[in-house]
Amino acid sequence: MKTIYILLPLLIAFANPTFAAGGGTSSSSSNTYGSSSSGNDSYGSTDRFAEVHTLIRLEKFKEAHKVLKSMPVKSDEADRLNLLGFTARKFGNLNGAGKFYEQALMLNPKHANALEYQGELFLQLGQIKNAERNLAKLKKICWIPCSAERKLKKAISAHLTN
Repeated sequence: MKTIYILLPLLIAFANPTFAAGGGTSSSSSNTYGSSSSGNDSYGSTDRFAEVHTLIRLEKFKEAHKVLKSMPVKSDEADRLNLLGFTARKFGNLNGAGKFYEQALMLNPKHANALEYQGELFLQLGQIKNAERNLAKLKKICWIPCSAERKLKKAISAHLTN
């Protein structure tokens, strides 16, 4: 019984995946816009998406999108593509957003934020079944409900009640 009390906090801590940039799901990063970077990349430098996150918080989605477009490809490319999709969707470029989410998910099929945001895009497009498929994928990835799963579930519920 003592072992359960020791292991349970560890399981909970690791159940909501936070992997290094490019290697995980980005579901519980400290920001809410899709980067799994924890503030440092593998070389110890600061978060390269800091300016983008600031622009997003200011709802300057086109500007954030331009900054992202100018960034070089790195090991966190799935995160960059996810943010490109997020910003494109927020300023109304739904086709572009869909392409960016697809590319992010090709690089990392378990990218929780890309699955969540793509699910939200599906809802905007009236593709409820596709959004529900993304929710099912998130349920498999996050064996204890993660933020991305909760948000998409709430968005689907809200969409269905409207």
